[in-house]
Amino acid sequence: MDQPKTAKEALDKLGAKWSPDLDAFACGQIDASKVRCALCANAPCQCPEFGTPEYFALIEKRHGHK
Repeated sequence: MDQPKTAKEALDKLGAKWSPDLDAFACGQIDASKVRCALCANAPCQCPEFGTPEYFALIEKRHGHK
């Protein structure tokens, strides 16, 4: 079994989802207000309140469940 070589590889293997803007933010090309949320895909984030049934439904949808 191949072992992950980086933290990102380990998280990807666990099914982590990343903002499509993470690299641009990390490189200083865009500021945080322009980073699309990894869950709702909006900038700024428009996710339902954390812990609500709507929030967990969005997580399930994003991970391809339901």
